[in-house]
Amino acid sequence: MDKKSFIYRFLTIASLLSGIILNLVNTSRPSRLMLYYTMQSNMICLVILVFFTIRKKVKKDIYNICKGAITIAILLTAIVYLVALLPNDFPMYKVSEGITGKAIGNILVHIVSPILVVLDYLLLDEKGTYKIYYPWLWLILPCSYVCFVYLFHAKGGVFYSIGGSKQFAYFFLDYKVIGIKETAYWIIIIAVVVLALGYLLIAIDKKLAKKKPFSK
Repeated sequence: MDKKSFIYRFLTIASLLSGIILNLVNTSRPSRLMLYYTMQSNMICLVILVFFTIRKKVKKDIYNICKGAITIAILLTAIVYLVALLPNDFPMYKVSEGITGKAIGNILVHIVSPILVVLDYLLLDEKGTYKIYYPWLWLILPCSYVCFVYLFHAKGGVFYSIGGSKQFAYFFLDYKVIGIKETAYWIIIIAVVVLALGYLLIAIDKKLAKKKPFSK
């Protein structure tokens, strides 16, 4: 990784770390906040990017699967935030609160860091190496989170309710309130969106295959 690529990767890692820290220090129960998909997707991105930055040699398939997975995972964070949470009075941050550490942290984890992670792929990664079945593997992270939510609930776990449900983290996973059919609808839609994003990423990957990234 050359100097220019390292600087960009450093900025991406700094954004992820700053967003995570600002959110954790501006809440009364950090452990509860870490139960949410937003925080988990940001933390997974941080760990994977730090690992790939430190480790010089990684098998191409492993790198592509992991890098694509975190790119889609955190992009989903931004999409769900903008499409499902904000229109439904998402209480994590209100404009009336002004510019605070909490507000900055919220913007970093939901918007800035997702954009930087996507750009990290576009600018730094070798193109033309993604395989047609990768999107199905990239679906594992979001599906794992849904399983985690229901297992956590089954064990008596309680969430913050900042996503709309103390029992199931996000309102669209709360079948006790919106019903099983509505919940299934949301899960299916999100799964389809993840697969669509995955195949869109593969199409972009093929389109950009002839262009050189910042680093080899």
